[in-house]
Amino acid sequence: MPNLNQMEDRQHETMLVRNERSKEEVQLRVEGPLDSEAAEAFQKELSTLAAGDYKTITLDLSEVPSINSTCIGKILLLRKSLTEQERMIRINGCSEAVYNTFQLIKFDRLVNIDR
Repeated sequence: MPNLNQMEDRQHETMLVRNERSKEEVQLRVEGPLDSEAAEAFQKELSTLAAGDYKTITLDLSEVPSINSTCIGKILLLRKSLTEQERMIRINGCSEAVYNTFQLIKFDRLVNIDR
């Protein structure tokens, strides 16, 4: 039986699931907090998606309870890169807490967010 620390670690793991929706769109579903522990894996996955030929990259953040400034910055860098290539990023689904964070920093003016 796992000890309490092992159980807590599992609760904080972030899972990234890529799903090609068509030849032009890919979705990345994120489950768990986007925090400093998840930032490196998140960046790696975003870079992989940016290197592809997808016209649209959709992030499903509906299972993300929180997001830190580092991960928001990574989304902004991806947006900049995609915009320069006439591609786009959008967010399809996010928790109320994450949406409130986005609104607070006016992120919703930069990225299309469909709750």
